[in-house]
Amino acid sequence: MRGTRAAAAAFVALVTVLLVLPPLGQRSVATTDEARFILYAREVLAHRTLFDVRLRGKLFREKPPLYAWAIALLALPAGRVSEAAAHAPVAVAAVVATVFTCLLGDRLFNRRVGLWAGLILATTAGFFRHSQILLPDMIVAAFATAAAYWFWRAMEDRAGLALVLFYATLALAVYAKGPLGLLPLLVGAIWLWNQQGARAIATRLWSPVGLLLFAAITLTWVGPFLALGTGTYAHTVLWQDWVAAYTRGGPGSALTRGAVDSLGFFAPWIALIPSALGPVVSARRTPAVAYVLLSLVVPLLAVVMSAHYRTRYLLAAVPAFALLIAWWADAHGTRPTRAGRVIAWIALVGLGAASTLPILPAWSGLRSSLGLPEPSAALIPLGLAGWLLAASLWAGLRRGRPALLVGGMSVAMVVLFGYGTWLNNTRLSGPPEIPRLAARLEAHARGADAGVLYETGWLEVDYYLGRPLRELPTEDAFERFLASHGGPVLASETVWTEIQGRVSPRIRVLERVKARGRTFVILGWS
Repeated sequence: MRGTRAAAAAFVALVTVLLVLPPLGQRSVATTDEARFILYAREVLAHRTLFDVRLRGKLFREKPPLYAWAIALLALPAGRVSEAAAHAPVAVAAVVATVFTCLLGDRLFNRRVGLWAGLILATTAGFFRHSQILLPDMIVAAFATAAAYWFWRAMEDRAGLALVLFYATLALAVYAKGPLGLLPLLVGAIWLWNQQGARAIATRLWSPVGLLLFAAITLTWVGPFLALGTGTYAHTVLWQDWVAAYTRGGPGSALTRGAVDSLGFFAPWIALIPSALGPVVSARRTPAVAYVLLSLVVPLLAVVMSAHYRTRYLLAAVPAFALLIAWWADAHGTRPTRAGRVIAWIALVGLGAASTLPILPAWSGLRSSLGLPEPSAALIPLGLAGWLLAASLWAGLRRGRPALLVGGMSVAMVVLFGYGTWLNNTRLSGPPEIPRLAARLEAHARGADAGVLYETGWLEVDYYLGRPLRELPTEDAFERFLASHGGPVLASETVWTEIQGRVSPRIRVLERVKARGRTFVILGWS
């Protein structure tokens, strides 16, 4: 039995590795959110400090340092921080998340559910996309999934070690991002209250060693951050960034957006929700189904009710979503339903058309409006994978063949994600925009200071420039910087158009550069 369980987990890990590792290092640092962790790691290497890290002269304590430290550790042999070093912890975390989802499915239901859940998770659009983004959210997902696994082991076996490991992985989830890592504890407490009453929360979750370990791990970074300035940290980080950002505002604005985002984030497996919803609701009192359902609903509600909503926060709910779909396929997938038949035909027609029409010469207008490449032989595997996805949905739902459904869809998505990413990185995408923008700025700076007007972001430019941009928050600061340094200063075309008539006529545009669909100007002093 152990060998079979290990084999299932190993197969899931292999599929995930084949998906997430080949593009390692090919993604450029594209956003300020990504750059701040990478620049933190660069400062750790440069100054040999773990906590007293400053970005553009400002102490950085907004996020726990685990991801930045992992980047620095991987960059240590080369002596410099690279895109590959930044991507590696995220890719490894994706593998860990799928493996623990597989193990949890095996414990909750059976081995086939575990295997299918791991494959479904690896081939969910939002999960794969965030395995390629240089942010700590995937690391949170990995530790949170591990925490969910150890929680169930502790409830199932009443093993003290499992509860200790639950608190350890919970602490590491918090170490990676902050309060979002506590969601497995909230889910577990609600499940215990629902199953055994409120008293069970205290009795079943009580572990002096586990709680002590959680506190010890957390204090290794909270303690030093507080020592760098208790008052400012408590107000700007603990209150503003962590508590107020997640509690004020309510669900009004994020609820609709979260629902729309979910359609793409949980694709293509979200197409099975109409078939799975009835059986899931009917089995909601079953302890295992109840636990997985809470693991899906609680994070979703926490995310969409946050005033600080981001699409990537949906990642917290994807492992539970994969488990529910896998459970439904195993327990009810052999019984075709009317909803399933409707979805089957919609999938066959819709996905078939989506895979074929854009590559036909007669549809050049549609292709251009969607930003799709010109037809070529290189696109044939993607078209075939699209048809395999449609055929798997059609045959699996109409004929009640869950193995064909899950297996065919998984193979199709592996081709679409794996081959599609390779094709995009090697043949379809142009030169990375942010490195090109930084290179043009450096061509004018020639090693001297460069500024950025009215912006506190653009840390990604700092990364490729190799030094921080000088933030210029006012027109006076802008003119003084140019008068003393001669430039260059980066600004958006819109900002320059607005202030051009109010600043010195000696300021001129050195170059215009397009990036992210916008035009930026590099300004200098004549």
